[in-house]
Amino acid sequence: MTMTSIPGNLTAALGRIVAAEDVITAAPVAGLMAAFGADDPDPILGDPLPPLWHGLFCTAKLPPSRLGTDGLAKDEDLLPAAADYPNKLFGGARFDFRSPLRIGDRIHKESEVLSFDLKEGRSGIFIVGLVQHRISNGDGIAVVEENDIIFRPASPVTTGSGSSQEPPPLPPATVTRTVTPDPVLMFRHSALTFNSHRIHYDRGYAADKGYPGLLVQGTLIARLMLDGLEKDVPGFAVGSFAFRSGKPIYDNDDFTIGMRVDDDTAEFWAADRRGFIGMTANVTAVGA
Repeated sequence: MTMTSIPGNLTAALGRIVAAEDVITAAPVAGLMAAFGADDPDPILGDPLPPLWHGLFCTAKLPPSRLGTDGLAKDEDLLPAAADYPNKLFGGARFDFRSPLRIGDRIHKESEVLSFDLKEGRSGIFIVGLVQHRISNGDGIAVVEENDIIFRPASPVTTGSGSSQEPPPLPPATVTRTVTPDPVLMFRHSALTFNSHRIHYDRGYAADKGYPGLLVQGTLIARLMLDGLEKDVPGFAVGSFAFRSGKPIYDNDDFTIGMRVDDDTAEFWAADRRGFIGMTANVTAVGA
């Protein structure tokens, strides 16, 4: 395949806006708290929602008839499918937390397609789509989220580095945490976020695609990072957060999250057992 142009059905989606409504309820919040280790959590009306947990709400509820063989939507209301670029991946995200969301809030979400860029890297041609989500409550816009969506052509999966390659040294960290991506944690996270992508739970499907294990959800790793920040640095008020995905992290071994806090900023990395980085992230405190 040679570099050509953005498919017409993608360019036709530029500027498209899809809206959703929801109410922040306690049950999904309690569920994720339990998944992250809380014993018998009991969130109540008015409690603030932890940063990034707005993703538990305003999720698309599609019937099986609208899903593809991978478990994702065949053709979303927001982002259409691209026949020549059938592999859709989440590349990274940026979040601006402007005001708190709380249990009991009625929220409104507007999702808008901002751009598509055709790029060429070591693995070939791909498309980067930029989508912005604006989440509002009764006080106005509370969260602005931007997602990088990667569209790749069908091609053999490359599962990582060969045995002869060594990872570069990991960045310094003041705190590290070992995470075991067991089936219960991954199942609960996919269920609570209504993520039906089979690479996260269907081991046979993942093997057929050439993966050595189930892929750990990027948003799960990101939420674990911020969960660790809350536990290790109580009172750190998150104003912005950004993460970027690297090499896949699979469920067939533990992985490590490293964190370094410097006054009103924090940096994170997540690395597999071999030491290859699967995600980097940074946080800035409110007012910094």
